[in-house]
Amino acid sequence: MDSKNKQQKVSLGVVLILIAATLSSLGQLAWKFGADGTGNYAFILYIIGFIAAGAGMFFMMAAFRYGEVSILQPMMSLGFALSILLGAVFLNESITWYKLIGTGFIIAGSVLLGIEGNEETI
Repeated sequence: MDSKNKQQKVSLGVVLILIAATLSSLGQLAWKFGADGTGNYAFILYIIGFIAAGAGMFFMMAAFRYGEVSILQPMMSLGFALSILLGAVFLNESITWYKLIGTGFIIAGSVLLGIEGNEETI
């Protein structure tokens, strides 16, 4: 397999893992709304959360087909960074300096792993 084709596969793996992290975060947000709700409304949110998180797992499994687990799995932590943003936007949670610094480390680590994954294909 030539290096361009291999790099495209790695890039596809990264895109799929980002979709997986996003769906996982959205599923957790739905669970939070469900936990704060009552009756059928809460049950529906739990189901939506399970569907989103389940779909995220399928995207994660698909991503592993195109890249290394040691590169892609840690990139799932970008979901934590997204959860901070979703919590602020939808739940009025505060974004503190500690959260920003921690999120910066998460993003920096994911970028470094993405760079390493692309360098290995060249």
